[in-house]
Parts: sequence; structure tokens; C-alpha cells
Amino acid sequence: MLRAIAFASTIVVSLTACDMLEDSKAQIEAQYLSEHQELQQVVEQIRDKGIESVQASAKAGSVAACVANNLDADPMGALITVEGALQDSANLSDLLNSISRLSQQEISIEQFPDLLQQGADTVRYLTTLLEQYDLAELKQQASNLLEQGQTKTQDVGAHLRTLIESCQTN
Repeated sequence: MLRAIAFASTIVVSLTACDMLEDSKAQIEAQYLSEHQELQQVVEQIRDKGIESVQASAKAGSVAACVANNLDADPMGALITVEGALQDSANLSDLLNSISRLSQQEISIEQFPDLLQQGADTVRYLTTLLEQYDLAELKQQASNLLEQGQTKTQDVGAHLRTLIESCQTN
């Protein structure tokens, strides 16, 4: 598993040409969060301390507790830690299908061109998810989401925004 993470990290580093697109998503995300300040504080806490830490320290019934619980309960919730993910238009079904196709042992050289074609974000997402789940568990989670049909019309950003916006107080 460490080899898969190291391999994915190497791909991310080699795809720095995508930085402009990432900066754009990060800027759009920053604008979105500035319009949702309550959520912005929670997202920043999660990115700084982790979902589990926020979950443990948040007051029951608070927005922070709700967001942390929603993200923790969803297999893709860990993607909140990737800057710009809240505004990513990447197709969630494609990401989940990529996860489902991964070999049991590690990412193979045959999968490298496919992952590169999907872009640095896909590799970054896989790296983030592999830090939280082992590959077999991640593949099962992805299969469950695909079977439930929750991803048919959603992109990564819409999926994450749905998880956090349901906690917003008006």
C-alpha cells in the first residue's frame, strides 16, 4: 500500500503543469467558502486537524459535528482535505470506476496511462483515499456508492457540497 501511495505521489509531482487549473479551482472554492463562512471554518478545521479530530472536539448538534459526521460516514468524505475539491467538476462515477479497476496488489504500470489521462486530481484523490482506506476497503466503498446510484449526476465538488451544505444553519 505504501508503494501505491508513493507511486501516486510521484505522479502528482510529475503533473505540476496542472497547477493553473488547480489554482483556479482553489480560487473558486475560496470564493464559495467566503460566502458560506460557517462551513468555511469547519472545512479549514478539518484540513488543519483532520475529520476525526474535529468530530471528537465538536459540540454535539453543531455545524462542525454535522459536517465531520457526514464526511466521515461517506467514503469520498476524505476528499474534503484536497484544496479545490469542493469545486471540482470531475465526474464522481469516473473516479469510482477508476478505484474499482485498481488491482488488489498495487497500481500497475498498465494503469499508469489511464490515470495520467484522468489527470493529477484523480491521482491526488486516490492518494488521499488510500491514506484513509486500504485498497480492498476503498474498492468496496466505491462499488457500494456506484450500486446505490448516488453518483450518476454528480461531480466530486457537488458530492462534497451536498455533504456539507446539509449542515448549514440559515
